[in-house]
Amino acid sequence: MTSSEERDLTRPQLRIFPHSQAEFQSKDLLMTWLLTGLRGRGGVYHLTSADAVADLPPGSIVLFRYGHEIIGEAVVRKGKETGSVTGRTLLGEDGEYAARVTFAPSSIRLYSPPLPVKQIQQYTEKDISSSAQPYYKLDWCVYGRILKEVVSRRDQSAGVDGTFIAS
Repeated sequence: MTSSEERDLTRPQLRIFPHSQAEFQSKDLLMTWLLTGLRGRGGVYHLTSADAVADLPPGSIVLFRYGHEIIGEAVVRKGKETGSVTGRTLLGEDGEYAARVTFAPSSIRLYSPPLPVKQIQQYTEKDISSSAQPYYKLDWCVYGRILKEVVSRRDQSAGVDGTFIAS
C-alpha cells in the first residue's frame, strides 16, 4: 500500500448507508429510530457484515438511505469496529452483528423533506440510483450540493422550505 493510499484510509469519507424494508417496514419507522433509538444507544450502529463497508474514519459523514430517498445524516465519532455482537432488532429479537460504527448522537439529523437519490445522481458519475444496497462512497464535493438541495427543496405537504430535524 502506498503512503497516498494509507492517507486515504484515515481521511473522513462521505458514504451512503442503505436500510432494508425487511428491518424497517416504513420510512417513518426508520426516521423515528434514527432520532430516538440510535441516539438512545449512544450512536452505536450495528452492521450485519464486517465487509459491507470499508473502514470509516472519525469525522466521516454517513447519509441514511431508504428506498430511493436520502432521509438524513450523521457524523462518525468512532470508526468501524469488528467483532461479533448480539443486539436487539426493531422487532425485539436478538440479532447477530459483525461490526459497529459509532455516530456522535447530537449529529444525527433528518432531511425534511427527504432528498430523492436522483437529485444526488446528477452530481456523481457512480450509478447510485439503480440499487439501494451498496454502501457507496461519494466525493466530498457532492456534500455541499446535497446540503444546498435539502435547503432549496419545499415540503409541499407542510408548506415550508427544506430543513433539518435534529430532535
